[in-house]
Amino acid sequence: MIELTPLARPYAKALFASALESGNLENMADELKIMAIASESKEVIGTIENPVLSRQEVVDILVNLFADSITDTSKKLLSILADNKRLNLLHSIYSIYQELLEKHKDQNSIEVFVATDPSPEAKESIEAKLKSSYGKDANIYFSKDPKMMGGLSIKVGDETLDLSIKGKVNKLVNQLNF
Repeated sequence: MIELTPLARPYAKALFASALESGNLENMADELKIMAIASESKEVIGTIENPVLSRQEVVDILVNLFADSITDTSKKLLSILADNKRLNLLHSIYSIYQELLEKHKDQNSIEVFVATDPSPEAKESIEAKLKSSYGKDANIYFSKDPKMMGGLSIKVGDETLDLSIKGKVNKLVNQLNF
């Protein structure tokens, strides 16, 4: 599978510069999040990949879908991405934009991988401990990864703390192989 980050980075940087200049950093992040989540649905993917529809028809459908949720800047982004056959980059653009925003605000982005959704109490406890270590304004995201078998894995920047059962089993296997 092709890595989309290098393709998405120029779009995200241009959007960030535009939003910074106009003072709409948070609003743009919200719009990108809406478009990124929608772009992963089967219906939107089907529309984007539909060979019968012209690029303009795809843009019109997406603009109508997001009509009340996005500004003219985001509509222009959709048009440019459609013209360049890059509508599949929406999620990557959102991720890069979010990183730029966090760096601008000096925030940490923490991703917590869990095998199953934690209870609300466990989730609050994890968030409280992470915020006490990484700052109260840290952005914490939970992602499900059933392959972990149990436990959790925490990723902050390029560092990962693996407390999963899968990680412990792999560590044990590596120790037994020596």
